[in-house]
Amino acid sequence: MIRALFPCVLLLTACSAEVAVTTEPFDQSVQVTSLLEPVYAEVAIDVPNEAVGDVILREISASLTVVNPTRTLTLEAGARLALNGKAEPGTPLFYTNNNLPSYFSAASVLLTTQAFAPGERKPFTITDPVLVQAVGKKRIWLIVNNTVKRLGIGTDTLPVNIVLEDITFHAVVTKPFPGVGGALEVGGL
Repeated sequence: MIRALFPCVLLLTACSAEVAVTTEPFDQSVQVTSLLEPVYAEVAIDVPNEAVGDVILREISASLTVVNPTRTLTLEAGARLALNGKAEPGTPLFYTNNNLPSYFSAASVLLTTQAFAPGERKPFTITDPVLVQAVGKKRIWLIVNNTVKRLGIGTDTLPVNIVLEDITFHAVVTKPFPGVGGALEVGGL
């Protein structure tokens, strides 16, 4: 689902390489089927190979735009980051307050629950330290809560979707290469 957008920038030092990774932007549409009570959509995201394994994080952020494409409904949504999950990429799983998975309470809030007016497009940049937990993992999960908060006069009918557009992760990591320093390591440089 996520691929490296541009070739990695390598700044080779004696025993490590600094890698700037930006994922290709992708969209995730989340079906909204409930009124007033939230539904949770668990979405799997595969992390680019450059950010997996033994890495040292230098900086990380995420950006996205939340879009309410309806003409008359105010939608409410928020997002959590989970390091465990059951969803597969491209196949979200849905939960309610009555059947939340055991790992839900350990998921960290990335985007607080808020209302999005009809037709609203709201950009976000997330620099929360909780993103650090995603570095080095092969897969992470977003749990997006959503509901219809307010009905307007018009023709929108359920189900509708709230759209997370242009989701992009940006990270600068260092990947160590032990033993590659050669004479520099022996000389203490």
